[in-house]
Amino acid sequence: MSLNGHIVGALCVVGTICNLVAFVILQQTKDSNKNSNNWLLRALAIIDALYLLARLLASQFEFLTCRDAQWLPLAVSRLFAAIAPYVAASASLLHMVSVWTLVVITVDRYIAVCLPTEVQLRTVRRAKVAVACVVIVSAICCTPLFLEWKSSILLRSQDCDNSELVQNFHEVPVERFWWLVVYEIINDCLLRTLLPLVVLVALCGRMLVRLRRMTVQFRKGQSLRVVQSKPRKGNWRKNLTQTLVAVVGQFIGCQLPQLILRISILLLQLSSDLRLNEELLRQISDVVSGLLVVNATANFFVYCATGSSFRRILVDFVKRFSVEKKITKRNQNRKNEVELQNAVKPAEAADKVEND
Repeated sequence: MSLNGHIVGALCVVGTICNLVAFVILQQTKDSNKNSNNWLLRALAIIDALYLLARLLASQFEFLTCRDAQWLPLAVSRLFAAIAPYVAASASLLHMVSVWTLVVITVDRYIAVCLPTEVQLRTVRRAKVAVACVVIVSAICCTPLFLEWKSSILLRSQDCDNSELVQNFHEVPVERFWWLVVYEIINDCLLRTLLPLVVLVALCGRMLVRLRRMTVQFRKGQSLRVVQSKPRKGNWRKNLTQTLVAVVGQFIGCQLPQLILRISILLLQLSSDLRLNEELLRQISDVVSGLLVVNATANFFVYCATGSSFRRILVDFVKRFSVEKKITKRNQNRKNEVELQNAVKPAEAADKVEND
């Protein structure tokens, strides 16, 4: 496995742990079962954790299939080769679900900020229905990854070193050529990156304008009357602004390179004149793939940086865990001491009898 594979694998493990910790922390917040935004954040944490696990398993199956190992039985290698495409397709499906779940979270925040009177729209039930719709539509969009191309992307040990990153579309039958092109444009470029990006930028822009106006009105009211509790009420606006900027910046930085790469590969597939260094394209693809893993890992750190209540609960959770660990260790030491004393007493009694 290459250095990039080790780095991505380590990020997958760290990201899975961070997302599970974020789920536990969010579940301990006040009214976690009644807050739609909290439920959506927990759902996103679970989806990202599953995506990272799928990425990790896919890379491991590919590694065990492609590596030149004499000890690996041929039947096991073929089994991994048969499973790997399905795991990779599952990772692609979970990635799309994660992207659109983020869009649903942004819509929920938009309603809270810009449409505060429409509070009936922000219910846990509606949030569950929205996520369910996202999962169903994403599964329909990713169905060709499980069916249409499962035989073409099947890994074989003897072809791993010579596999090409860019499939030559001119070798594809004419009846499938335009189907593959249209699918890549709609599913991989529009639905997976471009359309979510437009929605996120539009909604976050509207919310930033609304929050700016609210901040100006708050400062005007504060200048008229000074109340000690007033300055603390503006913190949620500042935190939400930072969160929105972080979400858009994270999406652009981690998801947009994937769109650029897909468009470049698509142009290479459509044109017989354009040629690009295969090794360079593979390295770029590895970097873009790593950015997707970073995107699924970074949410925990965004919560820590922008959420004061999240940080407080996390610190309390760590303190409570460390205290419980110390108590458990102390009880175990006491138990060992008692067992040692009970074992020494019969031996001392036996020695005393022998001396008498």
